[in-house]
Amino acid sequence: MKLPQFIHAVGMGIIGCVLSLDVAAHALWLEKEAGATRLYFGEYAENLREPSPGRLDSIIEPKVTVVNAKGVEKPVEARRENNYFAIPAGNEAQGGAVLVQALKQSIREPQGQIPSPTYRRFLYTRFGSGGSLPLDIQESGNTLRLTYLGKPVPKVEIVVIAPNGWEKHLQTDEKGEVTYSLLEPGLYVIEAKYEMHKPGEFEGKAYAVESHKITRSLYK
Repeated sequence: MKLPQFIHAVGMGIIGCVLSLDVAAHALWLEKEAGATRLYFGEYAENLREPSPGRLDSIIEPKVTVVNAKGVEKPVEARRENNYFAIPAGNEAQGGAVLVQALKQSIREPQGQIPSPTYRRFLYTRFGSGGSLPLDIQESGNTLRLTYLGKPVPKVEIVVIAPNGWEKHLQTDEKGEVTYSLLEPGLYVIEAKYEMHKPGEFEGKAYAVESHKITRSLYK
């Protein structure tokens, strides 16, 4: 391969990788605004909320559950708006939780020339306490606990994102726990990702890795 062709191929590979990483960095999170619950997709630290039409449309049929203070779960339907999903949680979520699962995300083929495994993404988010998610972040005092299917997930990074976009990176211990503190008032988004080599097939496309990402919204 001639040098210009090689440089072009490497350049395209890097661009494809960057684009892939850009999408992979996205997450779901929940916000309470004037009594309403909104589901966003993007990057909270960058103040990026994807629009519709646009990348918000890549979130396919999010499964939303409202858990009341007594632990009773109720499925509700999210309505797509300009840059968020409106969730009709009402007063039921007071003292309880809102849980979201995006389980039907399309398989993304590796981008560019650099070899990489094919991933299937599962996105989750929660606001409040109650109910459970496959990958979940539980809060108790100043302790966060990361679990997958109810079991602790050790040695995994948890990122605490402050209202101003500042990030603090922590790592779970053998119990899947970390201690944390919130400083300034506002919305904090706690994020964690857990990946495993688990080949499978979805919508006729094979994948090699399952990537699970969870966020938890906390107001101070």
